[in-house]
Amino acid sequence: MEIIHTPFGIDDPYFIVQGCEREPREPLEGGCVKVRFVTDPMVVGQRAWIEVQSDSRRYKRRAQYQLNHGGKAHWEVNIDGENAGVTVRYRFIAGRGPSTYVTSEWYEYTVCRWIEAKRFLSLKNDRLAVNRSDGTSCDCLKEAYVLTDGKELYDLKIIFEREEGERFYGLGEHFDAITIPEDEERYIHVYDQYKVQRSRGYAPVPFILSDRGRALLIDTGFLSSFKIDDSKITLSIYTRGCSIEGTEIRFWKEDSPLKAIEKIYKIAKPCPPPLWALGPWLSANQWNSQKKVMEVLRETVERDLPATTLVVEAWADEQTFYIFNGAEYDPVSGDDKFNLKDFRFHEPWPDPVEMINKLHERGIRLVLWQIPVIKCFDESTPQPAIDIRYGSSRGYFARTGDGSDYRIPVARWHEGNVVVDFYNEEAAKWWASKREYLVEELGVDGFKTDGGEHLWGRDTLTAAGSAAKVRNTYPERYFETIAGILREDGILFSRAGYTRSPAHTLFWVGDEDSTWEALRDNITAGLNVSISGNPFWGWDIAGFSGEVPSMELYRRSIELAVFTPVFQLHSEDSGDPSPSSERTPWNLAKAWEDESIIDYYRNFASLRMTISPYIYRESLHAAQAGLPLTLPLLLIEKENDPEGLTYMFGRDMVVSPAVDEEMKERKISLPEGHWVNLWNG
Repeated sequence: MEIIHTPFGIDDPYFIVQGCEREPREPLEGGCVKVRFVTDPMVVGQRAWIEVQSDSRRYKRRAQYQLNHGGKAHWEVNIDGENAGVTVRYRFIAGRGPSTYVTSEWYEYTVCRWIEAKRFLSLKNDRLAVNRSDGTSCDCLKEAYVLTDGKELYDLKIIFEREEGERFYGLGEHFDAITIPEDEERYIHVYDQYKVQRSRGYAPVPFILSDRGRALLIDTGFLSSFKIDDSKITLSIYTRGCSIEGTEIRFWKEDSPLKAIEKIYKIAKPCPPPLWALGPWLSANQWNSQKKVMEVLRETVERDLPATTLVVEAWADEQTFYIFNGAEYDPVSGDDKFNLKDFRFHEPWPDPVEMINKLHERGIRLVLWQIPVIKCFDESTPQPAIDIRYGSSRGYFARTGDGSDYRIPVARWHEGNVVVDFYNEEAAKWWASKREYLVEELGVDGFKTDGGEHLWGRDTLTAAGSAAKVRNTYPERYFETIAGILREDGILFSRAGYTRSPAHTLFWVGDEDSTWEALRDNITAGLNVSISGNPFWGWDIAGFSGEVPSMELYRRSIELAVFTPVFQLHSEDSGDPSPSSERTPWNLAKAWEDESIIDYYRNFASLRMTISPYIYRESLHAAQAGLPLTLPLLLIEKENDPEGLTYMFGRDMVVSPAVDEEMKERKISLPEGHWVNLWNG
């Protein structure tokens, strides 16, 4: 029999694994602690206890059986509350009787309490720091508290006064609103939420600003949150057992919201895309062969459809993610890297060199998909196993507390795979070197750097410390690593992100359905990241998941995508779905038996090409001036649009999205100046 108990689960702020976690994860003074555990297998007549030891008492208590799920027994039992500073140890005993009892390992926690924290905070210029030294106290705080066990300082809670009628924006990617809703704790946690994301974001930023010009940034990788109430703003930082000392909060008071936004842009340092990346992009997950890519090129050329970028996701062996599927090679040692001449290419990618040359001849750049994991599921392809053994021996992967390689938890994307530790400089160089031939010899123009949300749980360790501290910043190191092998005009295109990600990558707002609601959500998310220091974003036009979109949704989405930073078609289904789920115009024409959509797409893709020099100019200005390329007009004209979706696109365009199927017209207030309707003059 096995006893299973994971006190912290995987530290998911949105989901508790009910079967085997402790609640609360960080026990507080005087509060009882509910402990859940599992015995495997479930045995008739089984009983279970918890044995508890603290500084002053010892006791044994019967656990209560809850249910049998999947042949495993689930149990609950309470531990009595204790005073702050007391260390509590506990273990479980289970079996049918004395001769069959099984005993778990010991677990422990130290009880904490909240204390007043202003004496631990010092303000210098715009930096509010957590430390124990004497400093200039911060009078701008209404209240401040820190969680302590009497020895270390852990979580921090700071309360600022809210001015009457003050509205707040920012927080990076969230899909539900431009103005941050009240009375809801909003977590800043890089999170892979598949569709219907609402407040959960792949690329959150712990930055908030008000319409009065106040702004602050929590400059940390720890989980944090904001909550806005009638009279106050509560900022929280959750360190999950790590010391909070040294954490900084940047605090600004400016004359306007735009001046406050400049502050986050100076920190994010967004890098403008090259001109070629501002034309139409084509992508579909089902393009898993050279033959399919050549068919796409043929359709594009024969139908005279503008395109500057083609993304191929399903190109690799799905294990190393740097070797083309079907390629033969003689394995190399783990510390070695391949050159192009080392491969003998076969179907489904018989000649990548010819394929890339043909794309380049037509002015189309190639972007290949990437993920920061390695997996090995096929022993007939030995290189993944060689790489994993070598990387493991050198400490190149994230690890667990016992020193073994960390594996992505069950039921999470890419479960069971190892994760490269980019905080280890040697590991980063090693991983990047494996991909150099793709750029230097094949001429690949960029990478779609998917993933990055893989470090779960405080007990997961990197060269920079616990995942509690670096989970949010991990994508930044991932992008920085692979950006180092790109040519000068190469690009990255990423889903995850954090405060400083824009220095290395363009961004798409994640996985969404082909619905009107999703269209609204995508634009909302894009405008939110733009406010928060990330100006170069796009989305999967008309959604990427499920059946092909309706003709009206497709038309509206194409129109709107012309006036967003990245113009990309993409679809989810892999392999050979029937009917095809491609969002290409020729597939939409086939699906809806209406060839007119091809002309419609061509007209708007051509318009995109026409205005791409303008977008390039405005991209340079956005990066240099520290302003969003897509700026919600409500930050200039407060009563303009209650939803906040009308936005400036650069300095000379105003875009008012039609994100409702029934919407035929809308009234907006334009900024001062002389404005001309783009459609009818």
